[in-house]
Amino acid sequence: MKKVLLFITCCIAAAVYGSDVIYYPEFEDSVSFYASFDAASPDADISEGREKPVNVVGKLKFADGIRGKALFCGKGGANVRYMRKDNFTFNRPGTLLFFIKGIDWKTTPGSRIFFTGFESGKGFFGLQIPGWPKQICPCSRELHVSFMYSKKFKNKTFFAQMPGGEAECGKWHMIAFSWAPGQLRVNMDNLPGKTYKVDFDLTDDAFPIQVFSVGYSSDRNFLLDEYTVYNRRLSDGELVEIFNKYMKNVK
Repeated sequence: MKKVLLFITCCIAAAVYGSDVIYYPEFEDSVSFYASFDAASPDADISEGREKPVNVVGKLKFADGIRGKALFCGKGGANVRYMRKDNFTFNRPGTLLFFIKGIDWKTTPGSRIFFTGFESGKGFFGLQIPGWPKQICPCSRELHVSFMYSKKFKNKTFFAQMPGGEAECGKWHMIAFSWAPGQLRVNMDNLPGKTYKVDFDLTDDAFPIQVFSVGYSSDRNFLLDEYTVYNRRLSDGELVEIFNKYMKNVK
């Protein structure tokens, strides 16, 4: 399927919300999938494959995002599942980027916080905050990049500390995960990326499920916005540029 015309989508959103502002993702020419949620819809604004979700688990809700609207996730929110074909592939270097904002994490009990990934017992990939240590607020825990149940390699988890800790709990944060042969990298906000050398091939056939999930529909609430998949690995400098532009007008 051809790319969705972002201009048309955003014009519709502008008409709905009475605004003439049209938002584009940074480095648009390198984007294979982009969901802004600005039209209070889960449909992708840009997609190389199918733009509409395969299904939604939970209830679709939207709230004010880092710009425009954001997807409401957690208890009473939604897990949205999209087709991977042409939208999200590990067969070439790439970067997955999105913004999150925790809601009442300090006072709300719950288990893990799942942001996005491939949910399958035959090959799981997930970006998530674990449900432990329970006595510590999730914003002070680590982000886990987990690969499990694949027939191609053993279970592996990579760790990165959530930025800011409790001092910045409830604020917007950027998470970016990049991959290339022999190397993975996690970037948080505008901090230097954490790079991991790997001895396995991260390819699509290690994860046979045909859909990827965005958000989840249980436990702790959060907003997820500007979900973007790039068809190349963005540099640290480019990621800092994206973060600074988005955060410029955040109060």
